[in-house]
Amino acid sequence: MNFGSSMSQLDLDPAILSALPGPSTDYTVPSSVHSIASFGTTTHINKCGVPTYFLKYARSKKLIEGEYRALQLISKAVPGFCPDPVASGQFNDGSRYFVVASFLKDLRSGSGRAWERKLAEKLARLHTEATSDVYGLPDGLPTCCGATPMPNPPTTTWSEFYGVHRLQFILDENARANGRDVDLDRLGITIVEKVVPRLLDGLKSSPSLVHGDLWAGNAGAINDSETGETVPVVYDACAFYADSEFELGIMRMFGGFSSGGFYKRYHELVPEKEPREEYEDRIRLYRLFHELNHAALFGGGWYLDQAKSSMRALIKKYG
Repeated sequence: MNFGSSMSQLDLDPAILSALPGPSTDYTVPSSVHSIASFGTTTHINKCGVPTYFLKYARSKKLIEGEYRALQLISKAVPGFCPDPVASGQFNDGSRYFVVASFLKDLRSGSGRAWERKLAEKLARLHTEATSDVYGLPDGLPTCCGATPMPNPPTTTWSEFYGVHRLQFILDENARANGRDVDLDRLGITIVEKVVPRLLDGLKSSPSLVHGDLWAGNAGAINDSETGETVPVVYDACAFYADSEFELGIMRMFGGFSSGGFYKRYHELVPEKEPREEYEDRIRLYRLFHELNHAALFGGGWYLDQAKSSMRALIKKYG
């Protein structure tokens, strides 16, 4: 797909046009893209000159299929909380895969206590009403955290799912991406074999739908089309069924959500699990996955140092 200055409806792949309602001549794309990353390119599609759809395309089938599934799950559970999925497929020439979703008009960064409280209420609804009998996904479809395809085999216990299919998986990804690290291997064995069972085996957990990558850059605000009120929205999800506290790991890692706004309201609706004195350590354990994922994606460095620091602190208490 060529996003040059002469962009017209002819540049939209026929597979995309066939997935959209109405005549193909109704559709055009702008002369520049929203963003280009190593794992995907995004833009929007105009219908009769009006921005109507969001478009992402990439070479990775897993990334696109995973994002489409995440949008399906979240939009069904909490309507209006994310872009509505419209279509997903493969370019006619087989070179890329695409996902089309509803366009979020006047999307902006979310801020302020009122927005944080509304976000907390929407997220609490997702975590409490969208449930499953298994962790991961019932059909095992991978979803991608950044460019990392995460395995989601249906698993009956949270301790096994998180230990094997998140931590051990991402430790193996680090070895593949950055080479063997004897220190990381040693710490990882203790975390997976001792710390995870100690913190998670006795936890009263049930599978809840999570966004999976909910840092401040993946949450925003729009105006409700009917009331005009500011409402929170989320996007770039890698949804799967997890213990709901897992969601808070990356939220705490990058910040942007206040204790008096988001967390106060969220925990009024979804109380911290028992034992509460281990709550902060569980969040640190969940944050560890994201530290290791960033180390695998971006070459170790600061993120790997942070991961090792988290591992040593957890092992000192529970290993």
